[in-house]
Amino acid sequence: MLSKRLLARFALILSSVCLFMPAQAAELREVELLIQAGASGLALQLLDQEQPGLENNPEHWLEWETQRVKLYQHTKDWDGLIKRLRARPAWVPRDFKLWAQEKIARAQIEKKDTRAALQTLRALIWDHSEYEGGTILQQSLPVWRQLVIQAYLVAENIADAELAMLRFQQDYPNPRGAWKRARATVLIRAGRPEDAEILMKADTHMQSRTIYYLAQLLGDRSKSKSIWQRTSELAQKKNFSDSTRRQFWLIASRAAQQLGDYVSAIRALQNALVLVDDKEVLTQREKLLFAVNAGDLWKLYQQYGYKLGNKLQLLTGNDEAWFSKASNLVDKKPLQAMALFAAMTTDSSRVRTRTLAHELFASLLARDKKGLLLVKKLYLSQSDDSEPDKAVYIPEDLRHRLIDDALSHSDIDTASRLIQSVTEAPKGANVMFWKMRRARIMILAGQVDDGIEALDQLLQDSATMHADQIDRIIQVLFDLQTVGRHREAIALFSNIPLQGQRGQLRREILYWIADSYKELKQYDQAARYYLLSAGLLNSKAMDPWAQTARYHAAEALVSAGAYEDAARIYEGLLEVTSEAGRKVVLKNKIQQIWLQSNRQRQDI
Repeated sequence: MLSKRLLARFALILSSVCLFMPAQAAELREVELLIQAGASGLALQLLDQEQPGLENNPEHWLEWETQRVKLYQHTKDWDGLIKRLRARPAWVPRDFKLWAQEKIARAQIEKKDTRAALQTLRALIWDHSEYEGGTILQQSLPVWRQLVIQAYLVAENIADAELAMLRFQQDYPNPRGAWKRARATVLIRAGRPEDAEILMKADTHMQSRTIYYLAQLLGDRSKSKSIWQRTSELAQKKNFSDSTRRQFWLIASRAAQQLGDYVSAIRALQNALVLVDDKEVLTQREKLLFAVNAGDLWKLYQQYGYKLGNKLQLLTGNDEAWFSKASNLVDKKPLQAMALFAAMTTDSSRVRTRTLAHELFASLLARDKKGLLLVKKLYLSQSDDSEPDKAVYIPEDLRHRLIDDALSHSDIDTASRLIQSVTEAPKGANVMFWKMRRARIMILAGQVDDGIEALDQLLQDSATMHADQIDRIIQVLFDLQTVGRHREAIALFSNIPLQGQRGQLRREILYWIADSYKELKQYDQAARYYLLSAGLLNSKAMDPWAQTARYHAAEALVSAGAYEDAARIYEGLLEVTSEAGRKVVLKNKIQQIWLQSNRQRQDI
């Protein structure tokens, strides 16, 4: 956040006569709430609409600009952040330029564009020396130098990172807080965990304690058991943040691995993995020292499986023996069974065997309290595009559970990804409702053509439908109208089997068809269907539904240029309307029509 001094200076430079308006805290708070709710698009729209002009209100503009940068950071839109800050006006104060350049450097580090980040940071460090008569910014300079060290670490340039840290230490011999932890991070990455342990020993901050125990573990294997016990205890402290607990679980897992205790190592790593929030923006220290990913858990399961296989004298390639032994362990020692299945997912030469091993592994994993989340982590997350997609191996019953879980969290992308390969409804489910939901998920996820095809097939296969089924499919067709696919919506509405259905439902469908024709600007067809909806049960009906449909038919006829027909419909509505306000509206509509008709005749 920029300082109050910068805000005041910024305003003074721009205009000595500017009358400062108070910050619209409520609007800025609304932006923040939208960001936290995941509605980043709405937040950006509000920013675009409400952010004041720079020339008119520099103080307020700067507050909004800071919130905009936070939005980019929250959504990890590093390219957007860089583009926005580089497009800043050339005449903004030096303080703002320096702040913007620092944010750009941080974004470049997040993108792992370390060469660009180092260029940005070098310019910051060297080019601002003339600022305020040569006075170095005491707060900013160490921050920038720390970012240089981070850039070197991200680039795996450990030698330059260590050299930069030594120079930093010479200028700042008694680092505290984050700087001290950054120094310890460099020491660990440079292969000097003993020095990092000494540096962190007396620091009681929880982030420092995680580094301390990690350094101790890396420096002295003989302490693995005590470290495992201590970090396992700390990881279960409910008053610690998820990030801190995750780091302690990770250290505990590594300690257990050093002890050869695969069961404890797997359980600890699973606990760490379920505490990973995919939307969380990790610090560089966490990325460098405490990265947790599903691939590590896979490897651990497989390593345990190989160890068990050797102990049980199972030969590679003898799938029947491996399956037999794993099946016998399913009830008594499920984790061992999972480890054997995990090993088979890569070691078997047969595709069917690997697929079956995955299905059995995932089914066993899902029994755990956090099992469904772990299945999602292991099978739906990919570290890079070259990694094979494990989602295809998820058993169908688990896919249904994961789809429901994704929908409960409004995760349409995951639900769509899973439902693509699911063609049959789960046992006990209403097949037709399930197929409708499947089509709706596709439409909401942007796979509109697939959704339309699924709906079309559903209607072709359905000779009859109950009213509640028709109501449900109409809701899906509303989604189709929302995304602008009106031609397809008309066709699907027209194919709904209505035999034996109540007349009002038929009227409603005709009305929705008319709506789509209106959106297509086929106004004559829209008017036709509105009038069919109005008079389906009684050609002279003037109940509320019929009046609404006739009113919209008249509007469509005006758009089509059929003024006389429109006027007659408005006049018919005027005769049956008792409400004074509505009478005024209808009289005004009729008057407008005659004015338009007269103008048209004069033009001729």
